[in-house]
Amino acid sequence: MFGHLFDSMRYINQLDSVRPCNGVTDLARLNYCDLQGRFVSMDFSEITLNSKAQFDHYIKQHHPLISELTFTNFFAWRYFYKFRYTIIADLLCVIAVPCKNEPFAMMPIGDIREDNFALAFNALKEYFEGRGWKLKFNKITKEDLGFFKGVVASEDSIILDRDNCDYVYNTVDLVGLKGKKYDGKRNHINKFKKQHTYEYVPLECSLLDECSRIMEQWCKDRDCSCQNGDYCERQANLELLRNFKTLGCNGALIKMDGNFEAFTVGEMLSEDTAVIHIEKARNSVDGLYTIINQQFAEREWSGSTFINREQDLGIEGMRKAKLSYHPVQLIEKYTILTD
Repeated sequence: MFGHLFDSMRYINQLDSVRPCNGVTDLARLNYCDLQGRFVSMDFSEITLNSKAQFDHYIKQHHPLISELTFTNFFAWRYFYKFRYTIIADLLCVIAVPCKNEPFAMMPIGDIREDNFALAFNALKEYFEGRGWKLKFNKITKEDLGFFKGVVASEDSIILDRDNCDYVYNTVDLVGLKGKKYDGKRNHINKFKKQHTYEYVPLECSLLDECSRIMEQWCKDRDCSCQNGDYCERQANLELLRNFKTLGCNGALIKMDGNFEAFTVGEMLSEDTAVIHIEKARNSVDGLYTIINQQFAEREWSGSTFINREQDLGIEGMRKAKLSYHPVQLIEKYTILTD
């Protein structure tokens, strides 16, 4: 048990050593004046499992809309993005210094107002400029754009990131697949049921090895290299799997004709919305993705109003698949280039 998972993690851990990126060796110290005008010196910290309670506290205050605003996301992708965080004016501030891309900041997280946002923004700007970086914000929602009035030169500095916009669906639609627009989905499921026996199995620690095997085959089919600094979904997914219980996630597998061939993992993003972090299956089996999508929605998330199925990353096939489920909302995300 756990052989595939731990073999994969040993390989990934070799890639995970935190080395200086962008010519910077010190990412720790940030100085600013708080709302009372007092000088404050803060340290940026690496994200660990012990950070979860603090992240959850501020994320809950923020009422998140986008899939990135979960501790699970920050934790799973912490090596690729080189995430660091600190608290400024009672806001959780997360920066990223990826090895092969420009540094950026996320939207300050928490009970955000114009006064504490301004304080966080100015502190981050000084921090970035002190290291020779241009301050850029990624994954900013339309609802938060108003905070950036006066800090951008023009509308050209606000760039829609279509490839990272989140697809949100009515849970009842994904569960029931009712109506003419879902005829194709129901046909895929009926064909799958006629050709295969299957069983829906909730994810437990004893099944992590099966998930890892499915993930490895999925990655092999797509020639995932996962060299140091590369975008590596495999690495992030294995991190999530290894810690899924601690992260508060639920998951499931589909056992098809006696073998596990698909798995999925998600969690609640907010009080009424679930988010699906992972969904992997044998692409050659018609209807396998369709049935794990429907079954997971029905068995785990029927109490939610919406399901966020994250972004398409600009991949044509993924965009077509996500649109085919008829989202009720596309949550826009923007990149902000500051003056």
